Amino acid sequence: MIRVWMVTITLLWSLLWVASANAEVTLPQPPVPVVDLGEQLSAKQKALLTGEIANLQKDSGFKVRVLTQKAESPGRAVRPYWGLDEKSILVVVNVYENNPLDFNIGSDVRPKLPRVFWQELQGRYGNQFYIQEHGRAQSLIETVKAIDISIRQGGRASVPGIPAEHWAFTFVLSICGGLVAGFASHGRGENEGFSWQGLLISSPLWFILFVAFGLGPVLTRTNDFVLILENIGGFLAGGLFAYLIPSPKRDTPGTNPS
Repeated sequence: MIRVWMVTITLLWSLLWVASANAEVTLPQPPVPVVDLGEQLSAKQKALLTGEIANLQKDSGFKVRVLTQKAESPGRAVRPYWGLDEKSILVVVNVYENNPLDFNIGSDVRPKLPRVFWQELQGRYGNQFYIQEHGRAQSLIETVKAIDISIRQGGRASVPGIPAEHWAFTFVLSICGGLVAGFASHGRGENEGFSWQGLLISSPLWFILFVAFGLGPVLTRTNDFVLILENIGGFLAGGLFAYLIPSPKRDTPGTNPS
């Protein structure tokens, strides 16, 4: 009997918790593009986001809406509230989540900004390290800014801009590609200073390191020529360093000791 009462109380408590979590939330009237139920944004930040969203909708026809929330959520009520359609992007910040960013994307948006774009966007600005360092408000501002830039550029498969740690990784890979190319260019014979054959044979490896994993991610995310030139310079420096290292194949044969 006691067990039955315990199970009944547990079920009732669960139902009450679910009901409170899904309680009807009063949304501001008239509708505004940024609803900050989670109380994450200052008045200035709200105004900044509102202006950016309004300009993007006017210029492109795509509708971006922002919702921050804590335990209580308006749920599906946001769809009729904002009139969300195929050209709409809903950005949600769940305050109590480790990765607070979530998105609801209209079908007309997906050809311009595919799934991989949203995964990278969530991983870059929604990860707990970025949130701890910059805060949820800045995360939200940078997210909307990235969406704005990408739509104005006609669509992207990658998030614009490259974090410093990501660029450092591409720089190291560019140097590694240069090292491979430099070592492979060592001459094979006594009088052969440079080996084109070695460079060509090793090209799949150094090309992947330098172009695919080194220079490629930078070119697809930024037009910063300094970063591009630094990656090219890293490749050339690594290649020259590896080429100048003495190789047994390039050593001048000496006389054997008697």
